[in-house]
Amino acid sequence: MDKLLEQKVIITIIDQKNLDPDLIGSKVTYLDNEGQGIDIPWLKTELEKAVENSLLSESFVTKNLVNENDPGQQVTVILESCLPPEELVILGGGHIARALVKIAKMIGFRIVVFDNRPGFASTERFPEADRVIFESYEKAEEVLDLGRRSYVVVVTQDHRNDWVCLRQMLKYPLAYLGVIGSRRKTALTREKMLDEGFELSRINNIYMPIGLDIGAETPEEIAISIAAELIKVRYGGTAASLSGIRDLTPKSTTMAADVQFDIIKKAVNMANHSIPAAVATIFAAEGSTPRKAGSRMIIKEDGSIYGTIGGGKGEVIICEKALEIIKNDRPGIFRVTMNADLNDELGMICGGDIQVFIEPVRSFALGFKENSEQ
Repeated sequence: MDKLLEQKVIITIIDQKNLDPDLIGSKVTYLDNEGQGIDIPWLKTELEKAVENSLLSESFVTKNLVNENDPGQQVTVILESCLPPEELVILGGGHIARALVKIAKMIGFRIVVFDNRPGFASTERFPEADRVIFESYEKAEEVLDLGRRSYVVVVTQDHRNDWVCLRQMLKYPLAYLGVIGSRRKTALTREKMLDEGFELSRINNIYMPIGLDIGAETPEEIAISIAAELIKVRYGGTAASLSGIRDLTPKSTTMAADVQFDIIKKAVNMANHSIPAAVATIFAAEGSTPRKAGSRMIIKEDGSIYGTIGGGKGEVIICEKALEIIKNDRPGIFRVTMNADLNDELGMICGGDIQVFIEPVRSFALGFKENSEQ
C-alpha cells in the first residue's frame, strides 16, 4: 500500500486565538491515534479525541478545539481520514465489464477484474484495470482482499458462476454487492439464499437486479446504469431526475474522504521538490455550491492549476488569492459568495458560500515524511 495512505488522519490548523500565529498552516499526521509535533498538552489531548471520532466517521470535518482551563485559547482544525482508495471488484470479464472498467476508472475506483477464462482475464483486454486475475470462481475469496471499502459487481457468464461468487461475497461486510440478472432470476436467487440459511437482512442489502432503471439495453448503457448506482451508494443520492426535485437533501455535504488524495500526493511531491505553489481547500460550504467541503486544488506560481474547487469566477478569485499566498508565504482563510454573477458561467440559479483555506505547498513537506512520485 502507498505509504502516504497509511497515515490515518491528516490534521491542518487553519486558525487560532491567543496562541502562536505560526501554528496556522501546521500539519500533523496521526497513525493509530498517535501524532507527533504538537507540544501544547491541552491541544494534543483534544486532537487525540478528535482523531478518534474522525477515524470512526471516515469523513472530512472542521472542528473548533477549546482549552477547557483557558477558553480564550482556541484552535480551528481540518481533520480528514486518509483511507485507501475504494476498490471495485468485477467478477466476470465480459462486454459489460469492459465498459464498466473504463467508467469506474474515471470516477476514482481502484479496479480488479476476475474471470475464470484466460482470454477474458488479461491486461490486454482490461488495460485500465489495476489488477486482472485469472482463477476459478470457487477460489475468489482466497485471492481477493475484501472489506468495507470493497464494491463488488457480479456479472459472470452464467447463473451457476454468479451463484458461486455470491455465496462467497455474502460473508464480507462490503460497501456494495450487485448481481446482474432478470427479476425472475433475482426471485429464484433470493429463494435459494433463504433455503441455505442466509439472513434476510444480508439478502436485502444485495443490489439485484443491478443498476439504476434508466432503460439501459446495450452493454455500455448497462455499465453506465451500474456506475450510476455505485455513485448513488457512495454519496447517498436519490437517483431521481434533478428536474423533478424541489427539495434536495444530500446524504453528505463533504467529499468522499479519499477522493482528493491524488492532489495531496502531488502537493507532497511539489513541496519536496521546492516548487512554488499553494493548495486551496474548501473547509465549509453553504447553499448551492458546485463543490463541497474537502474539495481542493493546487495553484502553481505560473497560474496553472491541478484539480478544481468548482470552476467559474469563484475559482478565479481563489486563484488570485493563492498567488498572493505563494508570494507572501503565509496561509489564510477566504470566503467566496457564489452569487448569481459568479454562477453565470456555471449555469447555476441558486447561490451559496464557500470558505477556503489556502496554504503554501511547503506545508505538505512538513506534514508528510514520505516522498510521493508524480
